[in-house]
Amino acid sequence: MSLSKEQFRALLVQMGPRMGLGNTAIEEMVRQAQLGQWRKGQNVFAADDTSDLINFLVSGAVKVTCPTGEGNVCVQMVRPGQFFGLNWYGQRGQPRLFVATAFTDSVVAMVTSETMARIIANAPPRSVLQILTYSWRALSGLLYEKCCLLGLPLEDRLLHELGVLARDFGRRYSEGSVVIDLPLTHADLGEFALGSRANVARVMKRLERDGVLGREGRKVLLTPLFFEKERKHIELLERNGWRPASRVA
Repeated sequence: MSLSKEQFRALLVQMGPRMGLGNTAIEEMVRQAQLGQWRKGQNVFAADDTSDLINFLVSGAVKVTCPTGEGNVCVQMVRPGQFFGLNWYGQRGQPRLFVATAFTDSVVAMVTSETMARIIANAPPRSVLQILTYSWRALSGLLYEKCCLLGLPLEDRLLHELGVLARDFGRRYSEGSVVIDLPLTHADLGEFALGSRANVARVMKRLERDGVLGREGRKVLLTPLFFEKERKHIELLERNGWRPASRVA
């Protein structure tokens, strides 16, 4: 069995208890999954693609966006160990409406909707309820998080999105500091925080001058000042289930 399939199994085993996936379901998903590799910048799927596959990120990072009349709104930066695409087996044949793009070189496991339907049909009732509850919580939590940002000034939106990225892609850099292990441009951050590249650049420069942020090459560094409890973005992040910096690996 390939290394990627072993990674896929290991990630499913980690998140299986939370989602309601038992050993039988996990082994069926691993057996039936097809794994694909995408280079940075390649689309994993487009908005008009049909939702016939369930996607799971094995390695890398994938950006999910929603096309609008004025551009794209970033919905989520997917970390390894997450399903993505905001679809489920009952939606097969319908257009996805979202775009998933490899933000870095990525490996994605794909399971057909028919396979997922069979797994759910054969699962105990308690597991079925847990699977559906997990999916609902994931989607509603993401929607709630985005709604919380409406009306906030750009700086607060930017700090919130940096905190989310640190939660999912953070690496301890030094005592009290965390580096986001992704190459991020001002244009990327503008898409996450719904701001122009120029405005994001000005805010970032001010935050770096104030010692809240720093740089490690092309990677953003969150200093101890970022994590001070009295800051507004920390309250919002913790309300959305964010863990403190001390727990970032």
